[in-house]
Amino acid sequence: MILFIWIIILGLLQSAASLNINFLALFAIFAGLRKGPVRGLFIGMFIGVFAEILSSSVLGLNLILYSGIGLLAGIIKQRIYYKEGASMEFLFSFFGMLFFYFTYFVFTRTVQTGAFFTIIFSSLISPLLFRMID
Repeated sequence: MILFIWIIILGLLQSAASLNINFLALFAIFAGLRKGPVRGLFIGMFIGVFAEILSSSVLGLNLILYSGIGLLAGIIKQRIYYKEGASMEFLFSFFGMLFFYFTYFVFTRTVQTGAFFTIIFSSLISPLLFRMID
């Protein structure tokens, strides 16, 4: 239940603030890392549905993107040696956000403005955000 409250808080913060941080994508990555691939998938699906309500993008795109990065973060964590720490959280966040925006480009053939800065800033803030949520 607390996870869903965090989703609502981060979604509203992301839509209201003009920060170059994708809080919802970071939360999907967090869910995959901390809860495993299956729960990462389902939490990512909930985030995607919530993002669909808040955005005007192609129908179903947010659902695919957020559930995909939640699932992939959990699968990759299980397949490799994962040592808890800020550096691993940064790396997972960086590559998860890179995958998110690359997949967005593949589906829409448009580049989001400031995507590079969003990837960098989101990755830098991820260890702090993960500590707050955990």
